[in-house]
Amino acid sequence: MENKPIKSKLVISLVVLFTYAAMQFVPEFYAYLIFGKDRFNALNYTSLLCHDTNVVLCFLVTLCIAGFSFKKMLEMLGLNKGLRSAFLLALLAALPQIVGLLFLHGFRHGVSFMDIWFNGIHPGYHEEIVFRGFLIGILVRYAKWPAIIPLILSSALFAMGHLYQAHNFSESVTVFLMAFGAGTGFYLFYKYTNWNLWFPLFLHSFMDTSTVISNWNGNIAMSLEDNIFRGATLVLAIFITIRVNRNVKNKVYP
Repeated sequence: MENKPIKSKLVISLVVLFTYAAMQFVPEFYAYLIFGKDRFNALNYTSLLCHDTNVVLCFLVTLCIAGFSFKKMLEMLGLNKGLRSAFLLALLAALPQIVGLLFLHGFRHGVSFMDIWFNGIHPGYHEEIVFRGFLIGILVRYAKWPAIIPLILSSALFAMGHLYQAHNFSESVTVFLMAFGAGTGFYLFYKYTNWNLWFPLFLHSFMDTSTVISNWNGNIAMSLEDNIFRGATLVLAIFITIRVNRNVKNKVYP
């Protein structure tokens, strides 16, 4: 007998979209209901608190959609397989950018673990779980949306979240287009590695960390020299993704 869907496509769609909308009010929740506005603004790493709350919401809501099956929740978010292999492959892919930025800009002495966590690791797991694993992944895989709709939606929202890096209109356009392309690329890495979110999650974190541990200073557009090494990382990541996808079809990838 064919398994019944966990929830209807309409219910899944509404729950996912409502949850993402609710995430936009998490700062207000803490500022006005928990800490008070002045105390909240005085806290260090408020964005870390809010973003981690969003991640927890993704897990809890997905757990509900999955009928409170922890195993199914991990599957729905693309976190149920290939953690070790994804870590090693993502590190391999990120090496050109890591080495390149250290070569061009030197090592940032005095960088702390909190710097690496906040600016390197944290954006990777937060953005991949929220945008790729939860928003686009569930809408495409379980609510059966045409991929183009949530892809454009999530990539646009992802890009808008990076506009703080721009200082004028032309920079805003560049940052938006670069971030939009990055969001699309990370989705394709997710899809074509057999819906293994660990690969884009680790790749994203390693690439961000390379900018933290080096003396690099700029925005997502980067300089021509920086983009040579970032391009090498992306080419290597694409090659790895193609090989993984081929192995999936040949049933040799876990």
